[in-house]
Amino acid sequence: MLATGAALFAAVAAIGFGALWRQTERRLQARLQAIGKLEREGAEARAMAQHAREEAAKLRETLDALPMPVWRRGCDQAVVDCNQAYTAALGTSREAVLAEAGELADRGRRALTAGPADEPGSRLHLVLNGQRRLFDVCQIRCPDGETIGFAVDRTETESAQRELRRHTGAHAAVLETLTAAIAIFGSDKRLRFFNSAFSAFWDLDPAWLGSEPTVGELLEHLHASRRVPEYPDFRAFKKQRCALFTTLIEPQCELMHLPDGRTLQLTISPHPFGGLIFAFEDVSDRLALECSYNTLAQVQRATLDHLFEGIAVYGGDGRLKLHNPAFRTLWGLSEADVAREPHIAEIVERTRDLLDDGGDWTRARDQIIAQVTSQTLASGPLYRRDGSVLQVASVPLPDGEILLTYLDVTDTVRIERALRERNEALETAARLKAEFVANVSHELRTPLNTIIGFAEILHNQYFGPLNSSQIEYSGGILDSAHQLTALISDVIDLASIEASYLELERGRVDIPELLHTLVGVTAERARSRGLDIELCCPKNLEPIDGDERRLKQAIFNLISNAIKFTPPGGTIGIEAEPCGGELRLSVSETPPSLAAAGSAEVLDRLKRVRAHSSSSLGLSLVKNLIELHGGRVEIESAPRQGTRVTCRLPFCRPEADGVEAEPTAGPGCEQSDSSGRTLALTAPSLGTIRE
Repeated sequence: MLATGAALFAAVAAIGFGALWRQTERRLQARLQAIGKLEREGAEARAMAQHAREEAAKLRETLDALPMPVWRRGCDQAVVDCNQAYTAALGTSREAVLAEAGELADRGRRALTAGPADEPGSRLHLVLNGQRRLFDVCQIRCPDGETIGFAVDRTETESAQRELRRHTGAHAAVLETLTAAIAIFGSDKRLRFFNSAFSAFWDLDPAWLGSEPTVGELLEHLHASRRVPEYPDFRAFKKQRCALFTTLIEPQCELMHLPDGRTLQLTISPHPFGGLIFAFEDVSDRLALECSYNTLAQVQRATLDHLFEGIAVYGGDGRLKLHNPAFRTLWGLSEADVAREPHIAEIVERTRDLLDDGGDWTRARDQIIAQVTSQTLASGPLYRRDGSVLQVASVPLPDGEILLTYLDVTDTVRIERALRERNEALETAARLKAEFVANVSHELRTPLNTIIGFAEILHNQYFGPLNSSQIEYSGGILDSAHQLTALISDVIDLASIEASYLELERGRVDIPELLHTLVGVTAERARSRGLDIELCCPKNLEPIDGDERRLKQAIFNLISNAIKFTPPGGTIGIEAEPCGGELRLSVSETPPSLAAAGSAEVLDRLKRVRAHSSSSLGLSLVKNLIELHGGRVEIESAPRQGTRVTCRLPFCRPEADGVEAEPTAGPGCEQSDSSGRTLALTAPSLGTIRE
């Protein structure tokens, strides 16, 4: 039983152990499965952790690569994370920033970590690393209560803005000083800037312009005051101006003719910041000047084209810059020959037929080119092969060019040559005439002296008494011989004057004494013809510079002619008076013996008027003698009034002679000289003279 019990126990134990084993085995398998699952989950967790670490590293690299400081604060506002830009801005390490937990010592650190969350941003000036810099600080609240902040360095932007403002101010100052009217409109078509010239130019109120009117409002205002051109469709014009704000790419210029007569040049340019720049400049004077210049240029061009002289202007490079048709005509050139500014060497080659005299042409051509390009002032004749002569003148111009003028003087040279030959012939004839007159006068005087001598012997009855007829005839022979002697002397004097051989023996001539002497010489002859002589001469008349003998000869001829041609009972007047800085000597006869009116032509007609006597020769001699003294002769004659021959002579005014002439005495007056002698007398009866 024990054995059975033992066996049963063993059987039962075996059954129980098997069941327990199986249960244990199942539990082990379940645990093994759980362990495998845990291992798989752990591997996945490790992989996820590794991926998270890699992502965190990449995020860290990204944050550290950012140039701006970035930080993260916890709910207690302590800094829990930051990037390298943050630590670099604070000049410390990341561990020090995290260790201080946001309680930074200096102001810069507090500014970067302080500030309310969700604030859009604040601009702060901070001194970092010894430099004052500007930062825009911005903080963003996260859902877990933490905040993320970042700061953007705006220092460079601030410097650029400051520089931009400085340049803008300088630009505005420059525009303010311009005389041109400047207006700048923004992209919204409102006036952003204008200078004082703009408001003065359009006579606009600066305060109204300061209210930034639009371009349409400005145009409407100007149109209402009639300060813009009268356009047929003003609305279309205003629309076109407004459309330029969106269509204009390149600057454009146009002219505006205002109702007040001014002309403006309008330049519209795009502004770099948007909008347009309007620049107005008054070009009325410039257009008028340009018009005047163009007119002057056309007048000068027309003048050059119609000149007889050939005009050519060569530049500093020796090329023909300007010419006129006369130049082409003189040198036989065509339009094609002078086109495209030919060189002087080409012009010379084309005119070789007129310049080549058969010598060394190369040398002659080089000399001509050197003369043109030497820029020297020159003038002279140019003899050409065709027999023509050109007067050539070269004038250097201020701009380095040279002006050449060509004038055809062929006819002038021929006439000059003919005149020169004729002059030589006339000089030869004059010389022969002078020699002939001298020889003839000498040959005539020798027998004439013999005739005068024999006539005087007969008239004086040296060889016995003569009857009345013989005495009368001998006296006639003697008078005729004396007249012939005087005539020969006058002819010799005239020939000497015409040949410029006669020289005056100048000296101080006392006119009162000279006239008194002549009156004394001619008084007896006048008395014999029943004539009265009246002499009027101021006391202390100033002397004149002249040849006393020749003046006596001239006045004596005038008195002799007057005595000869005045009928009995007439009067011969002799006057001397100062008149306008010269001496006036006149001899008058009454009644008149000349019928012609007084003029210079009378002197040329004396030979025809008195052809029956030698008076014309005497008057011609008077005229020449007076002109040798620097004077002139005048004749006044009228019916029933008489004839007056006046000689005007210049005074001689010595420094020591300060005597003033007294008023002129008229006919019939009496005046005395310093000795008390009467010089101006009137004969009360026929044939008497008082002294």
